[in-house]
Amino acid sequence: MAYNHLKPFDLRTLRYFLVVAEELHFGRAAVRLNMSQPPLSQQIRQLEDRLDVVLFKRSHHNVELTAAGLALKEQVPLIFQQLEKAVVTTRMTAAGSIGRLDIGVISSSLVGIIPRALDIFTSRYPDVDWQLHELTPALQIQGLLERRIDVCLFRMPPHQDGLHREIIMKEALMVAMPRSHPLASQNSVSLMQLKDQPFVMFGLHQSRFADFLYQCCVKAGFTPTIRQQVVEVQSLLSLVGANIGVALLPASMRQLAQPEVVFKPIHPSPPEIPLYATYRAGDMSPTLKRFLAIISELISEHRINTVSDETDRRIQSVFE
Repeated sequence: MAYNHLKPFDLRTLRYFLVVAEELHFGRAAVRLNMSQPPLSQQIRQLEDRLDVVLFKRSHHNVELTAAGLALKEQVPLIFQQLEKAVVTTRMTAAGSIGRLDIGVISSSLVGIIPRALDIFTSRYPDVDWQLHELTPALQIQGLLERRIDVCLFRMPPHQDGLHREIIMKEALMVAMPRSHPLASQNSVSLMQLKDQPFVMFGLHQSRFADFLYQCCVKAGFTPTIRQQVVEVQSLLSLVGANIGVALLPASMRQLAQPEVVFKPIHPSPPEIPLYATYRAGDMSPTLKRFLAIISELISEHRINTVSDETDRRIQSVFE
């Protein structure tokens, strides 16, 4: 609906009208408004002129509302209520306590700190409508660039113009193996002990994270024998439990372990992998700031390690 035909008037004029409509007396209304009567009468006539209607029937003895005046009297309180609601909503949106947050995730990022952060976020900001979008990293980045997603949470985001990467935390890699595996009795294993073992891995062209796991073996001195490639972590763990092969996974994946699968630390220097939040550069919404602040709180409270710039450069060097 177009309102271009309306002549402008301010909210103060509507307040003047409402007081006159309540008092039905310009003198008493002027006293309530702490002003003299002539300017008040002038303001009301200007309002009538701008609305192209007569709001009051005036006589020497009394003042009455016209039908148009009665209609406006009913609407003005609603206008002020809606304005107050708009002001509150605007301020809450700017503060990040109301709005929407679309989060791109991979299945493995929904283990550990992220679900806890979402629980706290929901408790603190119940008026924020957040949605998870479980997508491959490539589709997450596409959604981010198309403004359908506000933040992506995965492990190896690419360097890309217009996007900012922020390291949330890091985890040590561990070896997942069948409980019946000969190495399962050891407290820890070295990567070189796995050189003759079949591996179950994520698809090497699925993500940079899958390539990173492969390169960890290469840097340890061997090329892994890949028995099977999968897409989802649950599929990977099922195959490990079925004695199809061993796998490298972040330590948090222990929470998803099946009875037939054990996780063993890697020694002497376990590779570390960070989890990143990636969002549009210069376009961090207030709700996203709130969400990332909660993650930072959890990291601080639980002393979860974060990744240094040097570690980040070392990880990226795998792909150079």
